Amino acid sequence: MKETPSDMIQEISSSKLKMNLISKNSNPNNNNNPPSRDPSLINNMSFAHKPSGQRGKNSHNLEINYTSNTNDNNIPSTSTALLQKVVDKADILEIEIINSLSMSSNLKIEINALGMIQGSKRQAKDGLTFFGLIDENNIFDTNDKKDVDYIINTNEVITEENSNILGRHFCIRFDINTMKYYIKDLGCGYGTFKKIAKKAQIKDSYLLNIGNSYIVCTFGVDEYYPEGMVIPEGNKTLNIKVFSEIAQTEPHFFNPKQFKRIYIGRDISCDIIIDDSLLSRIHCTIEYDDEEGWIIYDGKIDDDESKNKLSTNGTWLYLIEEIPIEDGLIFKNNKNAFECRLINRNKK
Repeated sequence: MKETPSDMIQEISSSKLKMNLISKNSNPNNNNNPPSRDPSLINNMSFAHKPSGQRGKNSHNLEINYTSNTNDNNIPSTSTALLQKVVDKADILEIEIINSLSMSSNLKIEINALGMIQGSKRQAKDGLTFFGLIDENNIFDTNDKKDVDYIINTNEVITEENSNILGRHFCIRFDINTMKYYIKDLGCGYGTFKKIAKKAQIKDSYLLNIGNSYIVCTFGVDEYYPEGMVIPEGNKTLNIKVFSEIAQTEPHFFNPKQFKRIYIGRDISCDIIIDDSLLSRIHCTIEYDDEEGWIIYDGKIDDDESKNKLSTNGTWLYLIEEIPIEDGLIFKNNKNAFECRLINRNKK
């Protein structure tokens, strides 16, 4: 997909998403034993806007803190011997850098069942490929964070204050049972987000990024559903909290008995209006479906399909959960946008 908006990088880099993981049972600086993130704990996140000068560009940081008492976020690996048996049968995953301020665009990274095909720094051949940022000059005490396959370059000067971005940012894993590749954010750095191509079912505590703004979706109850009443998750009231450079109101509550469609954008006609110059007039649409629950679409969705229109800069979902990589998947990490292609070995 070469028709990438020219201002995508501005949209990616204008806000810095910092994730600090704290676990009582693990060392948060140890990427070999990373702390877990229980999605239910997102209700307890602390969000802090930190002014840094010029409005509209690098104007604030959004800081997210997860707290967990358990550690269930280990990435499973597979023995090299088993992976060798299927490597010639598995698709090759080709990842192209389609937009970046610090890395060469059109650079392609190839991954097979064993891991990164060329240039891996770990050379582990365990079906895992870790992307991250390391302290190449050994200035900081980050020896336990050097174990990455691919270094995501950045134009930032690493200091003691921002050294928490050193480490593994996300992982791509090959699963020998499904013969598929999976991707997951690892809670270090600025977060890894996938671009919503068609639609996505909203789950409790989902984090979305649109323009310079972030949206947290949770499910709750209101006067329609008395406390203590057992309700399927998808039928619960949708609570939306917006975090943007412009102060927002209290959470928005949408009950499926009242709302079937919700528009979010900068137009005054939207149900949630966000003053963000990087948003489209109608940037994304949320609908309620009796079978699927709450669904989010990028852009405007209308009863008249001829009026449907995608947003300019996309709607992005934080990869708190491991998801399968589909052909054409676009994801971003910090100032970099990537596109995935699955190549059948027999057709290459």
